[in-house]
Amino acid sequence: MAAAAALLSLAACDPWHCSFESHGACVEFESPPADLEAARARMDRLLELELPFWNLHSLSGWRIQYRDTTEYVCYLATRNEGCTDYIQHTLSLHVPDDSGGCFEAAELLHELGHYKLGDPTHSNPRWKDVDAAFAGIVWDRPDAPAECRKRYQGIRLGMWPVGTDAL
Repeated sequence: MAAAAALLSLAACDPWHCSFESHGACVEFESPPADLEAARARMDRLLELELPFWNLHSLSGWRIQYRDTTEYVCYLATRNEGCTDYIQHTLSLHVPDDSGGCFEAAELLHELGHYKLGDPTHSNPRWKDVDAAFAGIVWDRPDAPAECRKRYQGIRLGMWPVGTDAL
């Protein structure tokens, strides 16, 4: 009983500040985009493309948190680009400093893999497909946000390569 109370008190220390919901998830921006309605439409489209990659349909009860810094405690790491936190039900993502307003360039596709596979060491063969799929989902498509197409044009691989069998 004491452990449950402690867990609840820890959860209360980190309240979610949803900017909007998308595919069942609370989407939270540390620095919100100027146009939240446009961001919602972009997020809806991004998840419409990324969830099926992992054979997912919803993130009900989870939070997608876009943050401005790599400083984020994720289990034993204090700095990271992304974290799938099963305790807080949070996919926390650093938006690259040079993204030019393209929050989609954060490694959500990667963290969705952790969410689906529960594979912290990237040992599942599905990881080999992530890097090749990233550009086509995020910016190399006709309906991608203009800031994403402009910032990342010509980049097809190497944005978020996955090292297999490693954290």
